[in-house]
Amino acid sequence: MADFEDYSGDDFVVCANCGARIKSTRERCLRCFEPLHVDQSQLPVWRTLRISDQIGLLVAGIAIIAVVALVWVLWTTKQEAAPADTEAKPATHNALIAPPTPVGTPKPPPPDALGLTPAPPAADQGAAAGADAAPPGGGADDLTATRRAFEDKLKLDPNDAVALNGLGIALEGLGNLPDALASFKRASEVAPRNTTARLNLARLEGRVGQWDKAVADYRIAARLTPGDPEVHYALGTALQQTHDDQGAIAEFQSAIQLAPRDAASHRGLATSFERVGRDADAAREYQRYIELAPDAPDLNAVRDRLQRLSKS
Repeated sequence: MADFEDYSGDDFVVCANCGARIKSTRERCLRCFEPLHVDQSQLPVWRTLRISDQIGLLVAGIAIIAVVALVWVLWTTKQEAAPADTEAKPATHNALIAPPTPVGTPKPPPPDALGLTPAPPAADQGAAAGADAAPPGGGADDLTATRRAFEDKLKLDPNDAVALNGLGIALEGLGNLPDALASFKRASEVAPRNTTARLNLARLEGRVGQWDKAVADYRIAARLTPGDPEVHYALGTALQQTHDDQGAIAEFQSAIQLAPRDAASHRGLATSFERVGRDADAAREYQRYIELAPDAPDLNAVRDRLQRLSKS
């Protein structure tokens, strides 16, 4: 009989799971693919698990993912099907001040600028809240609902500056200017660094002709936001109303330094230059305004002004 090589002994191991005889160099059984007699502590945990255990964990993971996906789909569908909320809600803080005119856009001339008739203060200053007066694009019913929403918030916190400011806007839209002023003033008192409320207060003070107070509040706003050209422009126009053209010149120049292409600031600066007798500087600024705002509605008045200066 031919000699044969004996493969018994340490060259093979017996699988503890199925009893198959497998070379000892393999890590798993070729029949059941379970781990052989190796040092289990040196293997990752997942490699020491039986195949059935691994399959069970995989199935459980898939089931969890499916449940989460189903819950998300049901929640999304419910949100889309829900009716729109028609309850009046207070405006957000960022919406509680009229948006500033974009830089470079011609602003309406300040009262008394270019020889125009000053805008009269509103005639309905003493109107009660709930009056029909309302700004364009908004109805009295909406403003009344907004007013009530802010009043409800103030019942919970009388020192809520955002609610006080929002109430002032609603009251102003409804024509109740005295109470609107009081609300803006209270908001500025409880939150002295709230620039939004301070600007609304100064704007309304100017609207009712209280220009000295408007100047004081615009100055506070300018200190709070020194880098805002719109605030410097507003302060400059208020100073013009108090006949402080030297102060107005400084504010318009600050606005132009921050926004060189703001046509309205050049026009305001030209007006104050002319009032203090600096005709050459006024002519230069009027010309700059014409260049920056060739379609401005007051362009003919500015050109006439410029022509008179050139003849003087």
